[in-house]
Amino acid sequence: MRKLFLPVLLCFALASCKWDNEQDLYPEETGGGTNCDGSTAITYSASIQPILSARCLSCHSASASSNLGGGVRLDSYQNVKVRADNGSLAGVVNHDSGYPQMPQGSSKLSSCQISLIEQWIAEGTLNN
Repeated sequence: MRKLFLPVLLCFALASCKWDNEQDLYPEETGGGTNCDGSTAITYSASIQPILSARCLSCHSASASSNLGGGVRLDSYQNVKVRADNGSLAGVVNHDSGYPQMPQGSSKLSSCQISLIEQWIAEGTLNN
């Protein structure tokens, strides 16, 4: 019985080691809690800010931007609007030529999240 205990324990330990795929946890149909099917109005507070909080602020907040974020802060509407208006926000999330690919060291934003950001920019980057 004792010889069987260690292999069984090892099997349970290995079975409990699971790595969740980001796309499985956050499917493309959602982006910061907003549907991409057009049924929900895109707002900064409900659509854009949650995406930035989840995917950008670990490097681009007041406390981290000087070390990790290259001095770029995305922790307020005003800071995000500057980047949206000059085209750099869309450039970095789309991985356009001439822009650094963001988020760095992580997977590209989902097509839904990118679409929400682009639509918010096209609608005038309103603070709503």
